[in-house]
Amino acid sequence: MSTATARAPAEWPRFLGALRRARARLSEDPAARLSLAQYLLVEPLLDAPTRSVGELAASAGVASPTATRMLDGLEREGHVQRETAAHDRRCVELRLTSNGRTIVAAERARFQAKGAQLFAALEPGERAHAARLLGRLAELMEEL
Repeated sequence: MSTATARAPAEWPRFLGALRRARARLSEDPAARLSLAQYLLVEPLLDAPTRSVGELAASAGVASPTATRMLDGLEREGHVQRETAAHDRRCVELRLTSNGRTIVAAERARFQAKGAQLFAALEPGERAHAARLLGRLAELMEEL
């Protein structure tokens, strides 16, 4: 077993801790208009006009009741609005308001800039490896 292979499991808790601290810093950033959890919940609405609570919850990896509570707050703040689904009056869909779309788009740009900053700190040869490995790790983490 190579040294790198032997070290990898020991680095896992260190990585998870760094990830948790980075998430907190991203949410505490004075430029932040949404928490990371709020952003991950409503970010799909930038690319799709409407989504159900269940779809948004599944995409963000939270339970529907948690998503509902978060969306209640975002609705009170004027970022999202609920509307009856055209295909079924029993269903409710969510849509970003104009203000919400502006805020979520700004948050997307902020997160993308942070990612670009992180990748810029890597050596050129590390960037391609990091992109490939991050994608693969994301796939594997979905299976945990």
